[in-house]
Formats: sequence, C-alpha cells, structure tokens
Amino acid sequence: MDVICCAVLDKICALGNLGRYIIVSTDEILECIPDGAEKSENEIKKAIRQLSSEGYIDVKYSGGNMYCVAPLKRYVNPNAPAQTDEERPKFNNILIFLAACAGGAIGSAAVTLALSLV
Repeated sequence: MDVICCAVLDKICALGNLGRYIIVSTDEILECIPDGAEKSENEIKKAIRQLSSEGYIDVKYSGGNMYCVAPLKRYVNPNAPAQTDEERPKFNNILIFLAACAGGAIGSAAVTLALSLV
C-alpha cells in the first residue's frame, strides 16, 4: 500500500471506530498527507477507491469534497516484525485478574450479607 493510502486510512481510523460511518472532508484528509507526497483531491479520490476495493473502508456516499466512510479493518504491514508473547503488554492480564478478584469479593460479601439477614 502506498504512502497516501496509508495516510488516508490512518486518518479515517483515527476519526471513527471500525464499522461506524463518519463524514470526512477532503480538506481534513489532505492535512494528514505527509510532505513529499502529492496533495490533490484526485489523489485522495484514487486512494479512497483503492481502499474501498481492497476492503479497508466502505464508502456509503461521496459528494463534492465530502465522504461518508466506515473503516472496516486496519492495515498491518507485512514487513513489520511480529510481536512475540514476551513483547506484548501484560496490562490486560492484570485487569482480568483484578476484575476476577473484585467479582469474588463482591459475591462473598453478598452471600455473607444475605446469610446474616436470615
């Protein structure tokens, strides 16, 4: 995928959630195009057509310089090194553990309260 398509997809993904439609103007997209790349409305139109044909975005409508698009998936660079389990953050595991402990404590407190009232 070329630089312009990556920049357009990053901008669309930054503005909305996957599967949710957003309205974005050509001017907003032009702001995210890196220096050295051609900044024109025709390049934006070509990039949006390419992203749509490759399944990265869904275009509901386009008119003038406005687009109603939904990001469908993010671009993963095939040349980027894959993360191993050691490199992935362990933050989610800690949250799951704390949620399980809190659930157990709340459940124990509810049972103790129910039995003490009976």
